[in-house]
Amino acid sequence: MMHASAANNDRRQSAFGALDAKLHSSDQLADVPRADSFKAFLRDDARVKTKDGSAPYSFTGREAIEGIVDRIDLILGSETGKPLKDASLAVCGGAQWGKSVLGLNFTAYMTGLKYRNVGYYLPDDDLVQGVVDGKFRPEVLDLLPWYARQISVGKTVNESGKAVNRKGAFLVSRPGGSPGLGMFIGLNKKVPTTFTMDAVIQDEKDDIKAARAKFLRGRMTSSDLRFSLVIGTQRIAGAGQNAEFEAGTQEVWELIDPVIADGFCPEEHWPQICRVALDGTPKPDDPQLGWEGVFKRPGSDEVIATFDPEAHYYLANPLTGTPLDRKHGRWVCRRPDRMKERKFSMRVSQFGIEAIDLVQIVAHWRDAVADPEQMIVFACDRQAMPRSTLQQLDQAILDRARTTERFPLSLAGLGEAPCYGGLDTGDRCWFTVRESASPVVKRLRYAEQIALGRVKARAVELFHRCHLSCLFIDARPAAQEARHITWAVHNLLDYAWPKIDEPEKAYIQFPGDLAWDGPSGKWKGLRAAVVEFALKDGQGVRHKLGITQEGKFYPIIQCNRDESIQGVINELLTIKEGLVHVVDGKSRELPILRLPFTGTGAAPAAELLSQHFLAGSKKDRHETTAEEHFVDKIENHYLLSATYARLAESIGCSAIAAPFVYERVEPASSTSAL
Repeated sequence: MMHASAANNDRRQSAFGALDAKLHSSDQLADVPRADSFKAFLRDDARVKTKDGSAPYSFTGREAIEGIVDRIDLILGSETGKPLKDASLAVCGGAQWGKSVLGLNFTAYMTGLKYRNVGYYLPDDDLVQGVVDGKFRPEVLDLLPWYARQISVGKTVNESGKAVNRKGAFLVSRPGGSPGLGMFIGLNKKVPTTFTMDAVIQDEKDDIKAARAKFLRGRMTSSDLRFSLVIGTQRIAGAGQNAEFEAGTQEVWELIDPVIADGFCPEEHWPQICRVALDGTPKPDDPQLGWEGVFKRPGSDEVIATFDPEAHYYLANPLTGTPLDRKHGRWVCRRPDRMKERKFSMRVSQFGIEAIDLVQIVAHWRDAVADPEQMIVFACDRQAMPRSTLQQLDQAILDRARTTERFPLSLAGLGEAPCYGGLDTGDRCWFTVRESASPVVKRLRYAEQIALGRVKARAVELFHRCHLSCLFIDARPAAQEARHITWAVHNLLDYAWPKIDEPEKAYIQFPGDLAWDGPSGKWKGLRAAVVEFALKDGQGVRHKLGITQEGKFYPIIQCNRDESIQGVINELLTIKEGLVHVVDGKSRELPILRLPFTGTGAAPAAELLSQHFLAGSKKDRHETTAEEHFVDKIENHYLLSATYARLAESIGCSAIAAPFVYERVEPASSTSAL
């Protein structure tokens, strides 16, 4: 019986064997071009397949791609002669606009004209065969006879410079000089360790095992370039291709309003950026596409038009209706601070590619609004934004929560509206403050990381300094610290605890407003409590009287973990994600929970907070029961502390804490916003 690895090798070998035979049967000979840049190579020498054969590669209708190519030339030093060493570029895009063809032409340019070594990595050998047979051969080699004549398939050069056989490799001969070497290989099975690359390309990044990908940088140690190119769609927020985008410069393609020169990123303004010309000619009052998949005039609930494959759809300024030319755009860098790190990332959706007609996009949207699975496909393939049934939040949702209104992560101004706190405990503790401006406007105003050894003093200080109405604390693992903070907030540290028979059934009035109402099983006047995730789905929230071995009492709130986390996440979701929440007779389109801004000038904790929200919003699906639960034992601490703060608002005291004299304790964490 043939082993799986042997079968994979045979498939890969058969693909390259057929390719090698085809190349060496060609009698066509052409001169090698002299392109000084990747852009010049694409413009003057590269070709693309058409229904009639082939045509010159062109940026027409795909103007955004030209900016990506310019970025690659900047990294290569095509104009300056000084490459940007150790640079990385993540090209994140919707489906079918030519990402892989761009990567394959880059491979041809580097190996065939610059005689550099390129490793093209895919998840597995089946994809290797698909790319070689379906794209590299018909869309590169068959169209570049001068390149095909130089190639020896299945050959490479070892460390001593001797030509050797190697499956998946190819050698591009160079008269009088060192050859260019290329390799197509599935990365998930085995990491190649004997070949040095100048550039590595990862295609279908989301399907490549992260542990394998970490070895690729080491393949470029001996190079004077060390360029990493990652291309693909973004399917999972905070991981894979999306993680590459978030770690980079986050450049997006904006369409330009010809009247006021404002820019609009089409995937972020979808669907309101799309209009239908009722008589075939765009007008300012043309109806906009909405979340329900139908067209309405701005400010009206009347349905004016539904999808019509013969209609004229166009993109326009969402406010003024001025038509936007999909060929007239600009690249906008949202994280210019990453430039100095040479971490580049660029995103292009199908909306920004004029060659992809809007009719099919609108048709897909009509189907997606009624089908959650289709909506996932639409987001990934059309919008170039990650979405998964197991991913509750994505970067676009967080961006919206940060831009609905702009405010910093700061202690300044706290106390003007009721504020509530949450504290997640562990070796490090994580504190957040939630401000309740109205039933539909909540703000996450402050976040701080606290060392466990200081958490008792610092949490009590922050309770009063932030004018909290109530603070809820993670019951474990720091159970002693959680109880201490609860007693301190209620001024019970020196309390003479009474001995009460069957205290769970009794009515106990503590100093101040705190009381345990045993007959009704409720706490009253809560300013602090510990939270236990101890209930099953659908059991709601329960109050409990906690009793230590010494006979001391403390408040416990029991609830379900998944339901509690989902409560915070739902405050970030709107009708855009399918969450129907009617406010004043209309479906809510703005998030309830607003997050502090990130980027230049922001507190470091603001960025970390967003990362914790993304990571913590993922779910795992049980293989046997198919039950879904939010992931645990990950960096989700600020999401959990925000969850405790929301519970504190819904259950605890609503009165703002009275002024309190305390001894200041300096924060020790670098992530503090102080």
